[in-house]
Amino acid sequence: MTEHTIVVRFPEGATPTYGAVTEFQGGHVVAVDFGGNRLRIEQELAEALDQAMTSMLDSGYSKDSVVIRAGMAALAKAQGVS
Repeated sequence: MTEHTIVVRFPEGATPTYGAVTEFQGGHVVAVDFGGNRLRIEQELAEALDQAMTSMLDSGYSKDSVVIRAGMAALAKAQGVS
Protein backbone atom coordinates (compact mmCIF):
# COMPACT_ATOMS: atom_id res chain seq x y z
CA MET A 1 0.00 0.00 0.00
CA THR A 2 1.26 3.49 -0.85
CA GLU A 3 0.29 6.42 1.37
CA HIS A 4 0.62 10.12 0.60
CA THR A 5 -0.07 13.24 2.63
CA ILE A 6 -2.09 15.82 0.73
CA VAL A 7 -2.81 19.26 2.14
CA VAL A 8 -5.83 21.08 0.72
CA ARG A 9 -6.59 24.72 1.46
CA PHE A 10 -10.29 25.55 1.29
CA PRO A 11 -11.66 29.06 0.77
CA GLU A 12 -12.54 31.00 3.93
CA GLY A 13 -15.94 29.90 5.18
CA ALA A 14 -16.00 26.68 3.15
CA THR A 15 -17.10 23.61 5.09
CA PRO A 16 -16.08 20.51 3.14
CA THR A 17 -17.54 17.18 4.17
CA TYR A 18 -15.55 13.98 4.32
CA GLY A 19 -15.29 10.89 6.45
CA ALA A 20 -13.86 7.40 6.71
CA VAL A 21 -15.65 6.29 3.55
CA THR A 22 -14.53 9.28 1.47
CA GLU A 23 -12.60 8.27 -1.63
CA PHE A 24 -9.90 10.39 -3.25
CA GLN A 25 -8.46 9.44 -6.64
CA GLY A 26 -9.06 5.75 -6.02
CA GLY A 27 -7.95 5.72 -2.39
CA HIS A 28 -9.73 6.23 0.93
CA VAL A 29 -9.19 9.04 3.44
CA VAL A 30 -7.53 7.48 6.52
CA ALA A 31 -6.46 10.54 8.52
CA VAL A 32 -7.58 14.14 8.88
CA ASP A 33 -5.94 16.91 10.91
CA PHE A 34 -8.64 19.40 11.83
CA GLY A 35 -6.15 21.66 13.60
CA GLY A 36 -4.13 22.90 10.67
CA ASN A 37 -1.08 21.94 8.72
CA ARG A 38 -0.01 18.37 9.49
CA LEU A 39 3.13 18.76 7.36
CA ARG A 40 4.37 21.69 9.49
CA ILE A 41 3.96 19.64 12.67
CA GLU A 42 5.76 16.69 11.06
CA GLN A 43 8.64 19.00 10.10
CA GLU A 44 8.84 20.38 13.65
CA LEU A 45 8.98 16.85 15.08
CA ALA A 46 11.70 15.81 12.62
CA GLU A 47 13.76 18.89 13.53
CA ALA A 48 13.37 18.17 17.26
CA LEU A 49 14.42 14.54 16.76
CA ASP A 50 17.43 15.65 14.71
CA GLN A 51 18.48 18.04 17.49
CA ALA A 52 18.02 15.33 20.13
CA MET A 53 20.10 12.82 18.16
CA THR A 54 22.86 15.40 17.60
CA SER A 55 22.88 16.32 21.30
CA MET A 56 23.05 12.67 22.35
CA LEU A 57 25.92 11.95 19.96
CA ASP A 58 27.76 15.09 21.14
CA SER A 59 27.38 13.94 24.76
CA GLY A 60 29.02 10.59 24.09
CA TYR A 61 26.33 8.18 22.97
CA SER A 62 27.66 5.59 20.54
CA LYS A 63 26.32 5.60 16.97
CA ASP A 64 25.75 1.89 17.52
CA SER A 65 23.49 2.29 20.57
CA VAL A 66 19.95 1.01 20.18
CA VAL A 67 18.47 4.42 21.05
CA ILE A 68 20.57 6.29 18.49
CA ARG A 69 19.92 3.71 15.76
CA ALA A 70 16.16 3.83 16.41
CA GLY A 71 16.17 7.63 16.43
CA MET A 72 18.18 7.85 13.23
CA ALA A 73 15.88 5.32 11.53
CA ALA A 74 12.81 7.33 12.57
CA LEU A 75 14.44 10.56 11.36
CA ALA A 76 15.34 8.99 8.00
CA LYS A 77 11.76 7.77 7.62
CA ALA A 78 10.37 11.22 8.46
CA GLN A 79 12.69 12.76 5.86
CA GLY A 80 11.67 10.22 3.23
CA VAL A 81 15.10 8.54 3.10
CA SER A 82 15.01 4.80 2.60
